[in-house]
Amino acid sequence: MGVENPGDQSTSAPAATSPAEDPTPDDLNTDDLNTDGSNLDGDSADGGGAGADGAGRDVAPDMIPTPVQETQELVTEYLSSWQEYSTSSEMELQLAFYSGNPACYGVRSVVEEDDDEVRVATISGTLPDAVGSACTQEARYVSVVIELQEPLGEREVVPLTEVDLAR
Repeated sequence: MGVENPGDQSTSAPAATSPAEDPTPDDLNTDDLNTDGSNLDGDSADGGGAGADGAGRDVAPDMIPTPVQETQELVTEYLSSWQEYSTSSEMELQLAFYSGNPACYGVRSVVEEDDDEVRVATISGTLPDAVGSACTQEARYVSVVIELQEPLGEREVVPLTEVDLAR
């Protein structure tokens, strides 16, 4: 996701989607591309100009998650299934998922670890100051970084679906 370190590992949750294998539109002349897949004028081949995923393919701007800070006090919470994760170290996971406009909505995570798995739930909810406000219903692709209690090692990262939510 975004900038990746050489040791990064990336994987997807069961419901993940990925960009097309060939990001170059059929009507684009590939002779007009730089070696990095961008047009000679600096735009990416898909017109998005967003960057590349871990495999070097161009990614549309709305597919690059915006980092957000967790907010522990939320109301009207709901599970926001994470789409993918990456590791920046053995002790950190960065999870990407859809949430609402950060002016009205916040996010938090719940993590359960054992010897075999790291179970993670990503939760969105209304910020207390936004209750009763006119909030737009737009999806934002965001990411949070979570600290693990123990190094990830060979453990599997899986969605956690049973959590207590604030109503």
